[in-house]
Amino acid sequence: MVEHIMKFIKDLQIKDDSIDTSNDNELSHHHHVPSVLGDLDWNDITDMIRNMDSHTGMSDNARQEAQQHKQTILSIQSNLAKEKRIMRASYKGYSFHTYSAKRFQRKASNYMKTTGIYKMINEVDRTNPEVSQQCLSNIIKDVEMTLNTLLGSKFITDPQYLLMLPQQRSTIRLNYLHFVPDTRKDHKPLQPIIICKNGPTWNLTLYLSNMLWSMFNQITGCRKFSSGDDIVYTLEQYVKDGYLLRTTQFGTFNINEITLTFSHEMAIKALETFLDLYGSQLQTTTEGLINETILQLVRLVLRNQFFIYENKLYQQVYGSASGSLMTIPLVYIYLFFGQSSSLVQTLMNKKKEVFGRYRDEFILTWNNWTGKHQLLSNGFIINQQHPKISSLPISIGTTIRLLDLELGHNHNGCLLTKIYRVTKTDGFEIPNKFDYGTSEPSTLLKLALRHAVQCCSHEENFLGERVRIELSHLVHGFSADFIDKCIAEFYNEFGIKNNRDHRNKNIPYDILRRKILDNYEQQLILMEEQKQQQRQQNTIRVLYPSDWDAQVPINIKNDFINILKSCSTNQNVFDNMKFEFVPRPQTPLPINDYLVDKRPPLCLLTLPNDA
Repeated sequence: MVEHIMKFIKDLQIKDDSIDTSNDNELSHHHHVPSVLGDLDWNDITDMIRNMDSHTGMSDNARQEAQQHKQTILSIQSNLAKEKRIMRASYKGYSFHTYSAKRFQRKASNYMKTTGIYKMINEVDRTNPEVSQQCLSNIIKDVEMTLNTLLGSKFITDPQYLLMLPQQRSTIRLNYLHFVPDTRKDHKPLQPIIICKNGPTWNLTLYLSNMLWSMFNQITGCRKFSSGDDIVYTLEQYVKDGYLLRTTQFGTFNINEITLTFSHEMAIKALETFLDLYGSQLQTTTEGLINETILQLVRLVLRNQFFIYENKLYQQVYGSASGSLMTIPLVYIYLFFGQSSSLVQTLMNKKKEVFGRYRDEFILTWNNWTGKHQLLSNGFIINQQHPKISSLPISIGTTIRLLDLELGHNHNGCLLTKIYRVTKTDGFEIPNKFDYGTSEPSTLLKLALRHAVQCCSHEENFLGERVRIELSHLVHGFSADFIDKCIAEFYNEFGIKNNRDHRNKNIPYDILRRKILDNYEQQLILMEEQKQQQRQQNTIRVLYPSDWDAQVPINIKNDFINILKSCSTNQNVFDNMKFEFVPRPQTPLPINDYLVDKRPPLCLLTLPNDA
């Protein structure tokens, strides 16, 4: 059965070097590229598949299961090639969809031509990669020269310089683009996905992202949600504190369209306005950087948005790359400070209300709602400045839908939350947000149940979601015994005795949900304590491959610190910094990476060997 077949991944021990725990939920799964693929072209993936059952140390059972998995993948590949179709995962979901390769390509080409946000620079191909290699070299030089000048003029410090500097040249990759379908919408428009990890400006955008978010959050009181569970927990606290009233309105909006099409000039102007207004309050947050230096670094990123797509070199001249960590915080500043800060002033005076975001989705609560008109006004003005930006879609009412949630309250002011499913797009899709294929199926099924309990305020909604979870696993080949066992274990973990015939037994749902919410609160407290300890220790975590000998990271750590001190203009700057070298988590390669060809030839993304 499926639950047994999937266990072979434990023996593969494929390592994923792309895990970044500090920004792990800022980008979608479409933007993550396992490092095991870092030096491979698409043709090499087939060899990896063919060899997946021949790894050293595999048990006979694991090898047999890997052979079945391999044959399944190769069969899917063969059928797709024979029918001239391609497979893509949906933009906001995890289900796979197949399309005519020709029609999908035509749709993508039309997007490139009609949006006007990309400028074609030159054609490239694997026999003549000099154009893209020169472009990559120019970006690196631009970044290095700018940082060197700022360091020499003492506008940035040694640690800031090291944090923003591009990584080793052998590992730098030029950005590249691919498309995925947004199956939530009727005509299934394509969504551009630009891969920026390992790009020449990646470290710079990481630094700027953290700074911009800190500034924006400090001024507006905005909080970052880590998941739908986090949103529901926050609303439960909102109710507990007595802030939810019969007149309370919920609001939500998505800024994805603006991230792709905003004017660089107007975004810089909005950022400048923001810094001028609040710079005196942000001196600690900006870590000593003056306003002009921040603006200069943001301009540096925006003018170097080059990428490869379909054997062509492009530059993004509007908006910012979807895979850049700087994109969303810059757009929020653009939206809220582009013309008027009246909305922000109103938010700052509404300390009791919920105001937060998950990636490009915003949620607000409001009593005596007036913010709608202020937000719409700013969105309308931005639309007038750049007509390619559609009007900001804002959903407001006593009930809204956000992520996979439906949030609202009844006429008595009682909070109502539940899982929301779009039948035509979700179907019996396994809740893959928990990374099916990279963890134990039993653990993931229980995570899905926990998510359902936490997000469903009423038992009948949870029971409906539990049935959907069970059916989804049955449809995908998991046995009924396996599902029953996981559900029984789930209840037992919270001290609720439940026999195998749990479907016919009344479950003390309120007790179960209270325990799960309390457990979630304890996890939040523990995480905050760990973050506080890291801040006090000024610790920088460096991940290394877990199969290294124990002495290797120790030697590298000592050499690394000596190099940093020798390059620094201040010998004491690293005395209070702690470098923690820890083994990198191991995860298997997701099925998506075996079946979806989305990256250009490696020679178009890298520097020449003699660079």
